[in-house]
Amino acid sequence: MSKTYNVTREVASKSLNISTRTIDRYIKSGKLSYKKIANKVLLAKEEVLALKQEFATLHQELNTEIINQSNTSNNTGIAHKNDLEDAIDQKVEKFFLIFKEKEKMLEEKNKVIFVLQQRVSELESKIQHMIALPDYNKEKQEAIIEKQKLEEKIGQLKGMIKNEKLKNLIFIWLSLIFIIVAGFFIFQG
Repeated sequence: MSKTYNVTREVASKSLNISTRTIDRYIKSGKLSYKKIANKVLLAKEEVLALKQEFATLHQELNTEIINQSNTSNNTGIAHKNDLEDAIDQKVEKFFLIFKEKEKMLEEKNKVIFVLQQRVSELESKIQHMIALPDYNKEKQEAIIEKQKLEEKIGQLKGMIKNEKLKNLIFIWLSLIFIIVAGFFIFQG
């Protein structure tokens, strides 16, 4: 089944209630696929909808968990206090896992930035060693002038060849006429 790539990053971020930077992270991690058309990043509509459904499911699970915890706390008192502390500890643990994941993402971004900076330095050094633009324009102009001169010479040579062909054709006709006249006199005499 082919995917329909027609959702922009901005529309997806609004639909999912997340930032475009988070969309970029999902693209980089492979969670969302994309196509770049005319310098515009388009996401697969199906994947955005699936992610939205996933977010809704997670949100529903969290709400259910919180409601269940509050109902249990009314019934059990102290036992619920321990459950609530455990739930809080689990949430804090999840928070730290998310924090560590974001740290890893930042490290990866820093690596990418470093690689890009190296590439920029390489390109800058290549540019410094290239022909300067005024020199390039001068060489281009000289090449154009030389091309025009060569085209003129080609035109002249074509004219000369045409003249030579015409001369040869006239010579052949004159030779034929001479041979016919000579043959006529030879057969007459």
